[in-house]
Amino acid sequence: MRKVEIGLSVYPDFYRFEVIEKQLRLAKELGYTRVFTSIQLGNLGFENAFERPNQDFAKLFNLCRELGIKSHVDLNAEVFEQLGAKLDDLKPIVDMNIDVIRLDGGFVDEEIVQLTNNPYGLIIEDNASYPDVLWDRVDQIKAKGNIANYRACHNFYPRNETGLDFDDAVGTAEIFDDLEVGCGAFITSQSSPRDLNPSGQGIPTIEEHRFLPPEIAFSELRNTGVFDMILFGDGLPSEADLRAVSAIAMKDYVEIEAWLDKDLPADQHKLLSETILWSRPDQPKLLLRATQTRKKVSVPVSRCLARPYLAITLDNVLSNRYEAEVQIMLEDLGPSQVANVVGQVKSTCKRLLNQVKYKQYPFKIKEQTWKV
Repeated sequence: MRKVEIGLSVYPDFYRFEVIEKQLRLAKELGYTRVFTSIQLGNLGFENAFERPNQDFAKLFNLCRELGIKSHVDLNAEVFEQLGAKLDDLKPIVDMNIDVIRLDGGFVDEEIVQLTNNPYGLIIEDNASYPDVLWDRVDQIKAKGNIANYRACHNFYPRNETGLDFDDAVGTAEIFDDLEVGCGAFITSQSSPRDLNPSGQGIPTIEEHRFLPPEIAFSELRNTGVFDMILFGDGLPSEADLRAVSAIAMKDYVEIEAWLDKDLPADQHKLLSETILWSRPDQPKLLLRATQTRKKVSVPVSRCLARPYLAITLDNVLSNRYEAEVQIMLEDLGPSQVANVVGQVKSTCKRLLNQVKYKQYPFKIKEQTWKV
């Protein structure tokens, strides 16, 4: 499973530096290594944003350098000039302790090629959400620039219903991966205040992720194997959200969230909640099979009910040598005398199930608490 760096976004325009510092120090403890910010929000007309970077930005970049967190800074050509930078002189930006500049418009191919030739190792990050203009650019950078100083990151979308299609975003990242150029994306936190867009919910790259728990969105993107960086787009995720994504990022298996039968015998419960599972490579059409649990416990006949989509079953003693095999339904199926219904996968994990099919990744069932 590919190691993916995790990051968050911070906006000095909207939060006191003391709040940001507390957030970043916690993030550092949790393994976050990247920070995104924008120094052009005022230039773009965002309400209550600064016209130009102030001392809070300087303190932010200095803190990131102290903590060993790489800073990605969004700017356009106009702000670039305001900082005193030139195509052949990026020292004013380097002196601000900025590690990556994310180009948000105003630069042509030849200028971007020139920027990658900077002698400081300052990374030039392109907007991956406009792939039609990037392929020729990559060829030019490989020919005349320094591809080691170039990467890409998808845009984020504060306005509801404007985010990208999952497959489109992944397809673009796949091409960057083939070109050996890193590519990032943003996930959202519904616990964060609506700082960039008061009328919207969340700041993701993928529209389907707008209302999805951030750890599930992160897992979906990581499992594609084509992203090297995934960041929160929102400015102040809760500690719970930060910890949830950090926990998933440190695991080398996929967590499938599910409810388990409250009356399940202890040995069956332990088997289901603690075993690392692999789906079979000879993938059936109707269900997902994991055979690592076979014959590990005794499974008497019980709850041989209809098996709806996403139901979890354990084969019972009538299944003979298949006893204790785990199955997850991929379609609605009727009852079977050899299969006990023992739980239900959450609907938010549908894509994760597809990603673990054909023995692509190990997975583990993560029990969810029943709420009455």
